[in-house]
Amino acid sequence: MHMATYRETLRVIQPIITPTFRALRVGLEGTASLHEREGLGRTRDPWFYAHAARRKAADELKECGLLVESPRGGRPLHAMSGLLVRFKTVAIRIYRTSLTPSGQVIVPIPGRSRRKQRFWRQEQDPTLDGMEQDNLLLLWRDDAGTLVDPLTLVRPIGGSHRRDSLQLDWRGPLSEHMASLRAADLDGLRPTIEYPRLGDEGAG
Repeated sequence: MHMATYRETLRVIQPIITPTFRALRVGLEGTASLHEREGLGRTRDPWFYAHAARRKAADELKECGLLVESPRGGRPLHAMSGLLVRFKTVAIRIYRTSLTPSGQVIVPIPGRSRRKQRFWRQEQDPTLDGMEQDNLLLLWRDDAGTLVDPLTLVRPIGGSHRRDSLQLDWRGPLSEHMASLRAADLDGLRPTIEYPRLGDEGAG
């Protein structure tokens, strides 16, 4: 299977960077407005805050034709477990994340869900037309309701319900300004972390 590099991935997804940022901002602005209008406190139910933001972001992504929907109706395919976007040769699960005490972005694990575990292992999802694709994670967080730029883009290659089972190919930033970079500029970018690949030993 072809293993897309960070730079190759940026080239593919560049056209959807702007609409993805816009969708997440619309989601955050919408849920902030809802909480203010209804007098709700975010800290009392942070899960509802995140879910409301995701729900509004899903509508925005659907308007752009990016949201993967259930074949049994017009609902998001994975409504409660993160947004799923399909564009060209990539499938992207979008998750809200947080930071470790040392300030590192936390990459989610698939848990016991077999569907998620297959996604993390880069196996093809039959609900996505059976076409070969690269499976990516796009992680976002906010600071007091404001989307933090950059987001974090991750290519997983394995994982289960144990934190130490997580395996990654690479992870790197996804900034909004990348939407306007030239191809040569994108090619000059490097991931934050790139893990050794099989067969790379001894390459020079």
